[in-house]
Amino acid sequence: MTKKLFIACAGAGKTTRIVEESIALTEAGTKVLIITYTRSNQRELLEKFKELGGRYKELFIVKGWYSFILEDVVRPYQRCIFPKRIDGIYLNSNNPHIRNSRNISGRSEKIGGNYNPKHYLTSKNQAHTEFLAKLACRIVKTAKVDIAKRIEAIYGRIYLDETQDFAGWDFDLIKLLTKSKKLEIHAVGDFRQTIYHTSSKPKKPASSAEKRAEYAKMGFSIEEMNDCWRSVSSICAFADSVHTGEGYTATISKVDSPEKDTHTGIHYIATKDIAKYISLYNPLILRHSATSGKELNKYDNLMTFGEAKGKTTEHVLIHPTEPFVKFLKGYKNPFGGNSTTSSQNKLYVAITRAKYSVAFIVEDEDFKDKLWQSSD
Repeated sequence: MTKKLFIACAGAGKTTRIVEESIALTEAGTKVLIITYTRSNQRELLEKFKELGGRYKELFIVKGWYSFILEDVVRPYQRCIFPKRIDGIYLNSNNPHIRNSRNISGRSEKIGGNYNPKHYLTSKNQAHTEFLAKLACRIVKTAKVDIAKRIEAIYGRIYLDETQDFAGWDFDLIKLLTKSKKLEIHAVGDFRQTIYHTSSKPKKPASSAEKRAEYAKMGFSIEEMNDCWRSVSSICAFADSVHTGEGYTATISKVDSPEKDTHTGIHYIATKDIAKYISLYNPLILRHSATSGKELNKYDNLMTFGEAKGKTTEHVLIHPTEPFVKFLKGYKNPFGGNSTTSSQNKLYVAITRAKYSVAFIVEDEDFKDKLWQSSD
């Protein structure tokens, strides 16, 4: 069995690598499972398989994490806890047992020594995603099943794509899979891009450092993919500075120098110049949420930081949050010192969407001598 963790910088080409390796495996008759978090990633993987000439689609399986847990782990053995077949999953963005900051009565995990359906399932018999990995672990233990043996009988290799999004009980389930002596498990991701979590307030491991340490404890060998095929060197260096001191290897740009008249580098834009800047460079405009930077609503090509994850564009214009501005001004601790904060990671994601230039909208005296000036 091989267990590998690939830490890939933004633009490292991890999707291409996963699919190329998978095609080679499927050509040899091996069934491959790729587990990823978002539906957009699932579509991208399937499209890349077709683009790269994959032939054996029946051996190339792409699933969401929740679908994998429900279909491959929970349903085959759920009768030991819940006799009625679970109908599907209910996506939670927060803990479903808390309303108005108060616990809802009757939702404890067990009542009278038996597992409580209301803890894990909705009234329509759908599994709460918030507790799905936890339920899987409870079922495996109660059924006394060797889940690793079942999975290895179906798949030869599993890719855990966007592995930075896993946390808490997800790792308990991954540990069970690593008991296999045959199954190959390759985890791939960039912990600097942790924006989503599979649960709202996961137990440990929750921070990027905790997750990396957990993979090491499970015996995963670590390989870094720090060649960037997306961004010019100035953007790579600037993006790296967001996580200075956290042990990440410097990103190496593999992008050829652009034409001399190409707009490149890091820029600061005054509010009065936004329209001119957008008309010249048509950047992807990024903001924290639909309620921030409302003056940007009139422009097309507008997204939140989270929505932009996975995107590539030539130029990016960012409406910065307060921590972003503090970072730009050189504050020692701009993100508050919380290792699980998403603000820092959202800035990294926003910067690394760009091939050639990144600009920040600023209204601050600290930037008056750095402001972008139109040449015409």
